[in-house]
Amino acid sequence: MFYAGMQLSSDISFKSRSSLIKDADYIRRTVNRHFPVVSYTKAAHEYRGKLSGYKNIKNFILKKNEILKEYRKDRHYVKSPFVFYKEIIYCALKEKLGACFELSSLVELALRMNGVKNCTKASLVDSSGKLLNHSVVCIKNSDNLKKSIIIDPWLQDCAFLPEMLSKYKNEYARYLKTPQQGSIVEIKLNPAQELTEEQLNYFRSKYPQLLTKPELLLNA
Repeated sequence: MFYAGMQLSSDISFKSRSSLIKDADYIRRTVNRHFPVVSYTKAAHEYRGKLSGYKNIKNFILKKNEILKEYRKDRHYVKSPFVFYKEIIYCALKEKLGACFELSSLVELALRMNGVKNCTKASLVDSSGKLLNHSVVCIKNSDNLKKSIIIDPWLQDCAFLPEMLSKYKNEYARYLKTPQQGSIVEIKLNPAQELTEEQLNYFRSKYPQLLTKPELLLNA
């Protein structure tokens, strides 16, 4: 696996391309397995127009969304990346709550725990530069952004940037607040939230289930 300070280069063979995507998706699935949060925003998207006759379920979803909003408000004042990630984990484990931002934060943390340094959360933007309400993780290619990998834990998908952008414009357009299907969608990289090696070791020790080779990283 690539989790030892992986760096993407511009010269990637077909075999290695396939391997990189599989490894990145393995991290996504590991996070989803050990942090089984419920995204009530996704439930609202999936069952839009079908909840009018189920008032109790609709109200439950709205209540859970309000709880998630309160957690986000509290995190807005957190300046320390270390505390930020602890709060993300607390919300996921205690409330079982998380949408695209929380899931992307967990995947980004898991990647960093496994030695991937060139990763950060990213936002989707339309052709006018307007931010869309969706967060993903980008494993950056230092030579060519188009050869970077996008991990979307909310939609449970992972691919190289051009393929994911195509999906956002077409099959995933209904999840995004774009003017219409086929609208231009790009990504905007968010500033990385850096953690020290000591802080990463804290998360490695506390959540070894997120490590691909814990015996190597915990005993390094």
